[in-house]
Amino acid sequence: MPRFEGGCHCGNLAYVFEASAGLDVLGLRACMCRFCRVHGARNTSDPNGSVRIVVRAPAKLIRYRFGLKTADFLICASCGAYIGAHLPDSGGGWITINVNTFVEPPPLDYPLQPHEFGAEDMAGRIARRKERWTPVASFGV
Repeated sequence: MPRFEGGCHCGNLAYVFEASAGLDVLGLRACMCRFCRVHGARNTSDPNGSVRIVVRAPAKLIRYRFGLKTADFLICASCGAYIGAHLPDSGGGWITINVNTFVEPPPLDYPLQPHEFGAEDMAGRIARRKERWTPVASFGV
């Protein structure tokens, strides 16, 4: 199983993403919303994988919500890095990871598929995320 480690620039937010396939199979997405464009986010997820998240200083974790307010965009208050979007659930939830925060990110010219999700309603957005995003095995805050 491919294993990707990453986190924010200062080390406050860290994660281990264990995937069932490499990025060549999972692919990279570029959400066309303003938030993702401003951050230059390139995301991936694997519904057959898992992610473990560690937060060293919980007071420095920003959970930003906008639009339909269905996910927390995880941002470090110290360094400003956006590591991913988390759909919380009592079992841990699901996440899509910003590959720019991998310890070894893919090259900037790695193939990228743009996506527009603005037409989704709340139920559709949640269902898509539960189907396509990566399950969160642990979230240590």
